[in-house]
Amino acid sequence: MMKKRLPVLLHLLLWFALLAFALWVHFRVDRLDLPLSWVAMDVVQTFAFHLALFYFNWFVLLRILAKGNVLGYALAVVSTIALFAAVRSPIEVFQITQEASVTPKMAEQIAKHPSMLDFKTQMMQLGVMGLMNVFLSSALKVTGDYLRTERRRKELELQHTTTELDLLKAQVNPHFLFNTLNNIYSLAYQNAPSTPDAILKLSLLLRYQLYETNTPVVPLARELEHVEHLLDLHRLRLTQPELLTLEVQGDISGLLLPPMLLMPLVENMFKHGLSSAPMQVHLSAQNGALTFTTRNRIKALAGTQDNYGGIGLQNLKRRLELLYPGAHTISTWQEDQDYIAELSLTRLS
Repeated sequence: MMKKRLPVLLHLLLWFALLAFALWVHFRVDRLDLPLSWVAMDVVQTFAFHLALFYFNWFVLLRILAKGNVLGYALAVVSTIALFAAVRSPIEVFQITQEASVTPKMAEQIAKHPSMLDFKTQMMQLGVMGLMNVFLSSALKVTGDYLRTERRRKELELQHTTTELDLLKAQVNPHFLFNTLNNIYSLAYQNAPSTPDAILKLSLLLRYQLYETNTPVVPLARELEHVEHLLDLHRLRLTQPELLTLEVQGDISGLLLPPMLLMPLVENMFKHGLSSAPMQVHLSAQNGALTFTTRNRIKALAGTQDNYGGIGLQNLKRRLELLYPGAHTISTWQEDQDYIAELSLTRLS
């Protein structure tokens, strides 16, 4: 409601300011001896003409310009101003004549400047005033339309970004579930006694995703707890679970980040890492910045860095572009047979 009233209030403020300026210019001390009725009539007719010209351009003439017809708009403006000046000139001359009969100073001014009673001179002056009126009307209208268009564009961009983020986050869950079920299937196929524990870990992970990831951000400590559950689930498959480690450095209390943001790097480490070699996850936090690193030995079938990744990393990179524009880096490199992925965020909540 306030947004709808604001343009009306701005228009009222504009005309109040112009009225105050007109009173200061046209009704100076040397014209206070005029009858009050004359002053009121002058004010009313002056503002009536200017209001009509202002809003005729606003509601009618600018529609021509909006259609891209610049020449048509220019001709319409010239014709309107000419009509405006032609109608007002006789009124102005009549008022000056009447004032001269009452005010000696006005008679002296006419004697010094006879052109004050010349219709052509009056039309030129009124034409300039009319042109200024149209220019002000056009400037305000075009500026207002531009600001409204920009506001709508930003609202649509925000809506689009929110929708895209929701879709990307929605894709993370099935992708994660697919990888986890593969792990549990492998355990069940081997009749591993750790299968029930794996199912329990999966239920904890799903509980987190179903009930705690519907907010834009979650505590970093809670996200790391989710990462630890995923690591525990994977350790059940390893003959040497101690090879899979998580190290956290720095104070993470009070830090927030979008849910499921760290998972793609961990999942890709599992997918492409050699289970018989060390797999290391490291997180460091300092001064509101975060660095998350995974390191794993590359499987022989994985080949080079170009084969590393998938839909999980693609979604991660897109989410980072939307959530942390200019405030993140994600880099990957290979050291001998080890593959390292590092995510840095410089603007955590």
